[in-house]
Amino acid sequence: MKKFLVSLEKDIQRRELFFSQRNTQDFEVFNAINTMTQDLTSLGNLFDIIKFAQYYGRNVTKGEIGCTLSHLAIYQKIADDETINERDYALVCEDDALFAENFQQVIQEIVKQPMGADIILTGQSKILEFNHIELEINYPSTFKFLQKKIANSGYRYSYPYRNYFAGTVCYLITKAAAKRFLAELTNGRLPFWLADDFILFNEKFKLNTAIIRPLLAIENPVLTSNLENSRGSLNNNLFKKLLKYPLKKLLAFKRNL
Repeated sequence: MKKFLVSLEKDIQRRELFFSQRNTQDFEVFNAINTMTQDLTSLGNLFDIIKFAQYYGRNVTKGEIGCTLSHLAIYQKIADDETINERDYALVCEDDALFAENFQQVIQEIVKQPMGADIILTGQSKILEFNHIELEINYPSTFKFLQKKIANSGYRYSYPYRNYFAGTVCYLITKAAAKRFLAELTNGRLPFWLADDFILFNEKFKLNTAIIRPLLAIENPVLTSNLENSRGSLNNNLFKKLLKYPLKKLLAFKRNL
């Protein structure tokens, strides 16, 4: 399976930290597209800034443009690779990914499963632990005994109650799904979406996104400067989150049927 690491060329320390983890030697480094030094006029030739604002109701940041363009460039590499079959998965990670101890073993088992998902979220951003309670409260799936087991591990896969913004810290994508993104860029069309808008990818591109529980990757707290803010936000509106939880759980149960 092909594995790609998205990392800015200047971020040498981040790369060193990433490659200090076990089973990372086979990742191909992709130098992320650095948009921070470009002006918005030139970026408008690469990314549909106006359509983004119309769709999301706000202005896009340069960093968001760079993130989307970088992941699309990797999809092009996947699409062009004749050794990858249409339903084969490729792994895409960012250089702040912190892997669970048995990451490699579980990944190898996942790609053997007849899952049928176009994208599999093996990691998530702004989560403090691999099995944090926030995952269940905010992003529930069906009941645990109904989730499908991944062989030779304590992990399970299923669909969430609905797709959501999960970050792009670590995920699997099929070659067919990568080509589906590229099909949106024909006839002069430009990308306008956030790299982790899995809601849009389901509704517009008809791509199914599954989740893994517990997570196999989270943002490395050594590198995540806003972790303290995330830690505090998890407790915000906890009562409101709990009120919504039963309905979310019911929707997840229905979706996974």
